Amino acid sequence: MNIKDAHTFSNWISDKSDPIVSIKKVTPIIKDQAMTNKIQDYGFSADAIKDLAKAEKVIGGLKDANKENTQTINENKMVQIVTTICHVAQFPRTASGNLSKAVTKVVYDDLMNHAGIPKAQAKILKENGVKFADKHDIPTQATPEMVKGILAEFEIDTQTKWVAHTNDKKELTLAEKVCKMVYGSEKTKKVDGIEQTVFVANDITMDEINQLEELMADTKRVFIATQKANEKSNEDTKKDNDETNDVLDALCG
Repeated sequence: MNIKDAHTFSNWISDKSDPIVSIKKVTPIIKDQAMTNKIQDYGFSADAIKDLAKAEKVIGGLKDANKENTQTINENKMVQIVTTICHVAQFPRTASGNLSKAVTKVVYDDLMNHAGIPKAQAKILKENGVKFADKHDIPTQATPEMVKGILAEFEIDTQTKWVAHTNDKKELTLAEKVCKMVYGSEKTKKVDGIEQTVFVANDITMDEINQLEELMADTKRVFIATQKANEKSNEDTKKDNDETNDVLDALCG
């Protein structure tokens, strides 16, 4: 390194106010080294990347939608959630309450390119991870155990519950979901320059609503009849089993 380059490098080290401008003053080789060190500071640890990637591999490998797979997917998404919260809690926030552009870029790069997480899922993890950390004042040195404890306190064991909790959204009941899907929902809109909550109806006619209600009534009758038949069948099976056990007990007694 010649004297001019050494002097430039020294200026960059001492100038912390504008790292982007400072890096541009450095020779190409030193610039690349500086950027690499900076990215490593913002990135997930090697162990965290392994945990994220391992969880994503499990999630991606489960195609069938059944109860056992759903539970496994939820468990592995919670691993990703805890890991992301612990990581983003380390960094200061901008005036808008977000991570800096430099940190955000590295977080997304790690999630998508190193852990193999899809873009949409990476966005959910990063954005809600920041919000959750702020909402619960997660310290910069937070451990996974600490974060798991907070999640358990609020009975959060799925990503859906986590996102709803983080954004203060009440989880809809089945009845609310059906009504919203059929009839419409309340939305906040500006009316004459003032924000108001108004009901926005779906594009559905009264004839279609009547047809739906008739079909649901018919289906409900079939459902109730099926439930009663199943209960009767279960009672008969239990009775047969009890009688069989009584006979066996008498023979073995």
